[in-house]
Amino acid sequence: MECDAPIDHGVAAGAIQWNLTALMEVATKPPMKFEHPTRRQVLAGGAAALILSGRTAAHAQSSSGPSAHAISAWLHIAPDDTVTIKLAQSEMGQGIATTLPLTLADELGADWSRIKFEWSDFDPAFRHPQYQWMFTGNSESISTFFPMMRTIGAAAREMLIRAAATRLGVAEDSLRVESGRIHHDATKNVLTFGTVAADAAKLEVPKDPKLKPPSALRLIGKPQPRIDIPSKVDGSAIFGIDVKVPDMVVAAIRRAPSQGGSLARFDAAAIKAHRGVLAVVEIPSGLAVVAKDYWTARRALDSADLSFAAGPIADYSTEKQRSDHAALLKSASFDSRTKLGDSDAALASASKVFEATFEIPVQAHATMEPMNCTAHVTADRCELWIPTQGVEITHAVAKQMTGLSDDQIVIHRTFLGGGFGRRLLADFAQISIVVAKAVGRPVKVIWSREEDFRYDAYRPPMTHAVTASLGSDGLPVAMAHRVISPSHMLYIFPRGIIKAEGDWARPIAPPPAYDGMAVEGLTETPYAIPNYSVAQHRVETPLSVSVWRTTGHGPNNFVLESIIDELARAAAQDPLAYRLALAAADPRAIAVLKAVGEMSRWQGAVSAGRSRGLALANAFGGYIAQVVELSAIGKEVKCHRVWSAVDIGQTLDSGIAMSNIEGGVVWGLSGLRTEATFAGGEIQQTNFDQFDPVHLWETPAIETRFIESGAKPTGVAELGPVPTHAAVCNAIFAATGERIRSLPLSRSGYRLT
Repeated sequence: MECDAPIDHGVAAGAIQWNLTALMEVATKPPMKFEHPTRRQVLAGGAAALILSGRTAAHAQSSSGPSAHAISAWLHIAPDDTVTIKLAQSEMGQGIATTLPLTLADELGADWSRIKFEWSDFDPAFRHPQYQWMFTGNSESISTFFPMMRTIGAAAREMLIRAAATRLGVAEDSLRVESGRIHHDATKNVLTFGTVAADAAKLEVPKDPKLKPPSALRLIGKPQPRIDIPSKVDGSAIFGIDVKVPDMVVAAIRRAPSQGGSLARFDAAAIKAHRGVLAVVEIPSGLAVVAKDYWTARRALDSADLSFAAGPIADYSTEKQRSDHAALLKSASFDSRTKLGDSDAALASASKVFEATFEIPVQAHATMEPMNCTAHVTADRCELWIPTQGVEITHAVAKQMTGLSDDQIVIHRTFLGGGFGRRLLADFAQISIVVAKAVGRPVKVIWSREEDFRYDAYRPPMTHAVTASLGSDGLPVAMAHRVISPSHMLYIFPRGIIKAEGDWARPIAPPPAYDGMAVEGLTETPYAIPNYSVAQHRVETPLSVSVWRTTGHGPNNFVLESIIDELARAAAQDPLAYRLALAAADPRAIAVLKAVGEMSRWQGAVSAGRSRGLALANAFGGYIAQVVELSAIGKEVKCHRVWSAVDIGQTLDSGIAMSNIEGGVVWGLSGLRTEATFAGGEIQQTNFDQFDPVHLWETPAIETRFIESGAKPTGVAELGPVPTHAAVCNAIFAATGERIRSLPLSRSGYRLT
């Protein structure tokens, strides 16, 4: 899509901006104001700035007209009754661009067909209220912003009713709102939102607006067509890699094959001699070649004679990492993270102790859309078009690199072609800013697939020892976990919390009190074990590591549910009945376990040649019990069916929630056969021919059921894959009698087909 003007984040002509910041009380300082030179108007047929409004990626207007000021408002209503909702969260396939606007619209009483969304600018008012940080991740969009959207919608509805009551000269309680209209049934008078919006915006924001009762909600809880799907199907949706702005050029990059290496030698003149090459720019660890289009830049780079010097991880290897972790289990000191009873004493006095060591591999994020960012840097403005989860990190990096003020940094978000935690970082913005500053014009920097693999911030390797003993009833009396893991939050932790300064490209480990991700899923479990402890050795790693979909829950659930299954078998008890007994005090766990048992006919006969495995997870505020049915012929494993019973409190949209769970199952299956391995500091998998996720034709039949517990609604995007590793490996044991304790399956000679 071609663009003739910068994206403007002002309001549509004649629209009324709603300042509802007072309701949120999330900013710790007054909201910043951001100046923009244009106002948003749609011109038919005009090639202009990109509007990313969810339903379509429309052409925007010329730069004439007064400046608009983006303030911390969540919605505005135009005279034509269009309701535009600001969305703080990024859309990366999880459906949040439908669910959150729908929530606000339902509470407001708006006509859903008149709703559109726009991604918000960076502004403190859009921060996560607990972390005071603007990001999308950790399955927190629903748990955090669902109640906020309802409150905003309720407040706006009360303000519209008050304005309408004044205009009609009637009591507020005599009015009702339906589909964007305010009705006074006694006189049959009807006012639209657009006709009273200007008056309503002048009113004081209600401090404690009354939410609708569940019976009055018409959209929440019912599946709706996703508003991002049509544009993704017809190709009009704008991802970062699709962005075009006036006078834009494109850059391809190549860096040292080992992270942190340096460019030792290159011939700039020879590269510039290629037809179409406009510039050659040195970047950290490598080189960018700039041309009018990507393939011109890429071909020139591919033919260049580049020489690199080894970096700080030149001796890093997967083999060495595994041996180092094994040694640390024997010699390292461990910090206690959870202690209940006295597991040491109970284990010391036990007649029989079960011990197992588990290994979790390094994983690449491998998003379908590789890292990319378009940047334009001038003396008084830095503008980024970027598919990011980490809006505030990106803003901080841009400010740090340019020396510009807050209101001179402008971030335009796009759809994300996969996030999985990778796009919480801002390293890909940093490279684009370096190149844009050098060439003095807008430049889109696209990472090749190989660069994307080599310069990932990987899921860190973890090694996990667990020890347990059983009582006379066969249930565990004691269990002790010792976890070897780096911090998962070296690059993404909100550093303002600990008042840490410094280059965002450098890792900073938060204090242990803020750094529980490596042990989450262990420190609070649904199981009642009287003597229970969790300890961690936070190891340093030279490898760039960060969060990966399922965060610490996935690896730790693999360990916990594997050992629980092993204990059940040792006690000669059914794995489902065993878990029901252990989780008897947790009604949500019991409900999903019973449901998945019913769905999978757990007590019934299994087809010849097939076996089943079970796992339970309590993660991200939700619960999921999962059963996998598979066959194992020799070392060839084929998954046939997966059943999931899920409790996310309140299912806001069963269609979107189901797609998240089912996609998560496929992600979990993929993680059983993928791994990022290293030799001589270099990753050995640099494309999908070597890093092979599960394909559509390999996907098993998946059945999902939601349990409505009435608990606080929680996110679902990361919940689905959490128990999958354990459920599959427990099924492999049922089929073969062999326990899998090191992933991927190939380490034990198995192949997932």
